[in-house]
Amino acid sequence: MSKNILLKGRIKGKLVIRRIVQATSIFIFFFLFYKTTVFPIPEKLPLSIYFKIDGLLAISMAIISKSFSLLFPAIFLLLLIMIFGNFFCTWICPVGGIIDYLCTFLFRKHWKISPVVRGFIRNMGIFIFTFVIASAVFASFFHYPFLGFIFDPFVIINNAFIGLKIWIILFACIIVASILKPRIWCYCICPLGWFYTLVGTRLRIKKIISNIRKNIRENL
Repeated sequence: MSKNILLKGRIKGKLVIRRIVQATSIFIFFFLFYKTTVFPIPEKLPLSIYFKIDGLLAISMAIISKSFSLLFPAIFLLLLIMIFGNFFCTWICPVGGIIDYLCTFLFRKHWKISPVVRGFIRNMGIFIFTFVIASAVFASFFHYPFLGFIFDPFVIINNAFIGLKIWIILFACIIVASILKPRIWCYCICPLGWFYTLVGTRLRIKKIISNIRKNIRENL
């Protein structure tokens, strides 16, 4: 019994810490967003830090501009994800944080509504990720407009709070869908989330080392 109480206490404590980190990240995102709307714009603040660490957006911009120096901030985050797993979506992402807080405030755990997620929807992140990269390639080599940005969570939330109607509608759809089916956007649709999950599982350093050791033992 005492072990169960201790375990529940640790889980609850971890959840509290995660909520604090999420709230801090949401505050930082909107604080930096606000600073881009005032004059003079403060040059010393990292106003575009969320966009720079956005791995999918960084890869797309590097492909379009053929300048891979744009990847460095995102590579640092990707290395952390390879070490610790995909902590970004559940701890740092402001969109995910907003969804989690709204689900908590609306007592989502007590709802009986639980829509069934079809197979195609579960795999939408893969297709959207492919579309984003393909759009960047076409923009780079064939000079087509880059359309992949419309699926980026930071672009969506930024443009929604600027007040652009179509982005407000898109952001509202994401929020409503993710409340009806908690984090359906994050787990099934978001291409950045799919990319970080891929890196944090298939490319996780701990798993790679474990597989290497397993292969060595099997071949001895």
